Amino acid sequence: MKKSNVSVRKVSCRAVFALGCFVFIQLVGARDARAESPRKVAGFEVLGTLGYGATVGDVTWWDNQELAPYGVMLGFGLGYTLPFGLRIGADFNYGFGRKVEQTSSTGEVVVTDVSSTGYGGSLGYELLLPLFRLRGAVDSGFLVYRGEATRQAGAAFYIGPELALIWQYRALELGLQSKYWVTSAEHGLFQAGLICGARL
Repeated sequence: MKKSNVSVRKVSCRAVFALGCFVFIQLVGARDARAESPRKVAGFEVLGTLGYGATVGDVTWWDNQELAPYGVMLGFGLGYTLPFGLRIGADFNYGFGRKVEQTSSTGEVVVTDVSSTGYGGSLGYELLLPLFRLRGAVDSGFLVYRGEATRQAGAAFYIGPELALIWQYRALELGLQSKYWVTSAEHGLFQAGLICGARL
């Protein structure tokens, strides 16, 4: 019970930190959004992502077996940015994971092969720079784990900050992004990858 309370406090503190990052970005990004610019900020956006996800901490849920549910990750996202820079988005992520072989205390070789699927949303702000667009946001949603293990896979809640640097040419967008999610499964997830999309 004590361990559970400590874990809840850790998740809460990290969530507050993520929210603080978002507020900081909002303050730094305060600007006149009506200024004329050849690059469009307001409007709908469709994005695809390709990256890699690394676990921060141990993922040993089922019978103390190690899992690797992230690895190479593909994503798809939709978003809408208001004229003053506030962005609301929704995204889907799939982590292919990788196989992990371990030897149990009885000498038996156990293999786990678990993947992850994420469904979530984000609230952020876009700052227009001379050559790029800087996006800061807070992500939140659910991760569902499926695969080969001794028990059926489960789910976890996540929340955390996102930061992206995007280059735009007319409707085309290319960029880099990083995310750090704190999960209710008592581990973190760091993601880094490429963004490609279009602003409609």
